[in-house]
Amino acid sequence: MLISLSLVLVLLISCESQPKARPIPSTTPVLTTLRPELTTTTTEKVIQRMAYTVQPGDTLGKIAKAFNVSVSELMRENGKEDTILGIGETLFIPPPSNDISE
Repeated sequence: MLISLSLVLVLLISCESQPKARPIPSTTPVLTTLRPELTTTTTEKVIQRMAYTVQPGDTLGKIAKAFNVSVSELMRENGKEDTILGIGETLFIPPPSNDISE
């Protein structure tokens, strides 16, 4: 009994010290939809927002004019309540508008 118990302990210890092998996939993973009725497709144009890093001497007016947007649109897009900018601050540029009167 003592010999069989020591054998079991030796086997357990040797199994724990061996690294666990992970299988390497032989094919590229494929995204599958199990419930196609919940999958939506759209033909709407996806609008990408640009990011701009504030440089020394920049103002909201200069940035807005350069990207053909209004100052108010630029402020709204970035949740700004004032026109104070920090050098290195990242601003997200909204899609261009036709009215740049501000």
